[in-house]
Amino acid sequence: MNKKLTLAFLLLVFLLLPFVITSSYVIRIGVISCIFSILALSLGMLVGQIKLVSAGHAAFFGIGAYTSALLTTRAELPFFAGLVAAILLTALIGFLFSIPILKLKGHYLSVGTLAFGIVIQVIMLNWESVTNGPNGVPGVPFPSLFGFELDSDVRMYYFVLVLLVLVLLGLSRLYQSPIGRAFNYIREDEVAAATIGIRVVRYKVLGFTLSAGLAGLAGSLFAHYMAYINYDTFSPMESFMVLAMVVVGGMSTLMGPVLGAFILSSLPELLRDLSDYRMLLYGVILVLILLFRPQGILGKKAS
Repeated sequence: MNKKLTLAFLLLVFLLLPFVITSSYVIRIGVISCIFSILALSLGMLVGQIKLVSAGHAAFFGIGAYTSALLTTRAELPFFAGLVAAILLTALIGFLFSIPILKLKGHYLSVGTLAFGIVIQVIMLNWESVTNGPNGVPGVPFPSLFGFELDSDVRMYYFVLVLLVLVLLGLSRLYQSPIGRAFNYIREDEVAAATIGIRVVRYKVLGFTLSAGLAGLAGSLFAHYMAYINYDTFSPMESFMVLAMVVVGGMSTLMGPVLGAFILSSLPELLRDLSDYRMLLYGVILVLILLFRPQGILGKKAS
């Protein structure tokens, strides 16, 4: 009960934030943090629930962003159509990619996903007839729902916050379902899971597909909020940053990736005034968190 009250209180705080803090800069950080929370939750499904480390998750983020951006700028489709297409296409690519890559184990799997991320970024850079190459895709329209345009930071903040809450509710139900329990069995011991009748490969493919679809959702939101995207945003470094969000917050928890996303999205901006020392302090803080809380801020210590 206390946990539910805490979550309800936090939700109330986030709902009232634009009324208390009128700075558009702070609200903008809030929007970015919510978008990256969805992205971190998508990776948290793999890392925390199934124990699959993907080092190229920014590729799905980028595919979703480019899909939605290109459909709304070139094909002039509405935002909702671009959003749905981004989710479905990234989920499909995640499904097709997972079939061969899941034959790899451990570090080989991580290297394989990293290679996939690099390949996707190279395609974004060189397929100029589609992606516009290094110039990226400018003029991505603001999201619009039922004729209501989300053309301000506050409107976009509430929109992405609602989507984040819906994603959290959906994942909470999923993790408590038979599918979520199968994920946990696979995470603890694949061999034991297989002996009790769980189809390990099938559930891993399902997890990879759902994770990619969520990353595509985050990518679409990012493209329409920033109004411009290019290949450089979806680099392997971005994949490692998202992985750090999951680890810092607590990979085995539902809210951990969200907390990690808010911390690591906000921290560089809060330290911006320190200029040359900003990234150094950022790295030190990250190392300290991992040193003293290796299970993550919200993670439980192993007994």
